[in-house]
Amino acid sequence: MKQRYTIKEDGFVGYWHPANGHKNSALIVFPGSGADYKLTEKGSAFLGKAGWNRFLVAFSGWDGLPDDPVLAPVEYAEKAVQILKKEGFEKIGMYGISAGAKFAITAASLIPDVSLVIAASPFDYTTEAFKGTKPLYQSTFSYRGKPLPYDETTILHRNIISVLFRTAFSKKYGIRRMLRGCYDENIQTEKARIKVENMKADFLMQCPDYDDCWPSDEAVPRMKNILKEKNYPYRVQATVYPKGSHLLCGDLSGSPEYLKSMRRILQAEYIDQNACNQARKDSMKEALAFLEDWK
Repeated sequence: MKQRYTIKEDGFVGYWHPANGHKNSALIVFPGSGADYKLTEKGSAFLGKAGWNRFLVAFSGWDGLPDDPVLAPVEYAEKAVQILKKEGFEKIGMYGISAGAKFAITAASLIPDVSLVIAASPFDYTTEAFKGTKPLYQSTFSYRGKPLPYDETTILHRNIISVLFRTAFSKKYGIRRMLRGCYDENIQTEKARIKVENMKADFLMQCPDYDDCWPSDEAVPRMKNILKEKNYPYRVQATVYPKGSHLLCGDLSGSPEYLKSMRRILQAEYIDQNACNQARKDSMKEALAFLEDWK
């Protein structure tokens, strides 16, 4: 394995972090929205400390990739899987938080070689790409050169200033739940639903009881019910953290400035960051326990 993979040489952006422990297994780690390489590496380092090899793979924002995903190829993940298989790894899993969790379940639904997924605060619908406050009339993800079906980001097709003002001063949302208010404006369609029932993987999903960013608290029970209805044959574990925030299953203890900024953005972090920190610890512990039963 190389230490670094680039678009020019390898067709995707990736960083390899080997660990001492589970030598035949590897986890592909996807960054959350706006998370740079340093934050992603530090946040997922608890996996490496537990002996899990990590392959950090970006779908936006890193090394010249667009800041926001626009037709981001699922092939980025597929190429990483192919390299790991070629190097002899027998078990390949995926891990992501927030947007990274959405990319992970999207990739796993299309790539049968993925046998485990850990998704913290996931959302199970493909949405419209945007740049700043402008809709791009394109999907965020693509596969085999074709855009994946998506739902439009509703507020971008309205008077966005009016919507943001109304959301910021509403009793339901307020300034620290504006993102959630914006997502709740979207109309979800079956065509854009990520077909998690097509995965061939053990599946751990985690969410807070109310997500200030997007409705992962609705997505997790929805996916759990769909998989039950479809008689999904793999392990499924869905956990709600009542005192957690959108930021679960990542070690942010070494990123105090980032946590400080999240208190300004997320209501749960603002109300009780200590409780959110504990939920992160508990969710990381759960993830490690889930990994130990990966067969």
